[in-house]
Amino acid sequence: MKSIAIRIAADQRGATSIEYGLLAMQIGIALLGTMMTMGNSVESHYETVGTQYHDAANVPRN
Repeated sequence: MKSIAIRIAADQRGATSIEYGLLAMQIGIALLGTMMTMGNSVESHYETVGTQYHDAANVPRN
């Protein structure tokens, strides 16, 4: 019984894949947060540029 516990404790085969999974999850969370933060800013800039183009061309808005 003791030798089985030692063998299981020394087995490192699944550790690397778990570490890569955790790393991928952290990168995904960071990307999601960045996209959500930047998304509002980018949308605001596009609306500003669109408004300026409409105003410059004197096109009545719908």
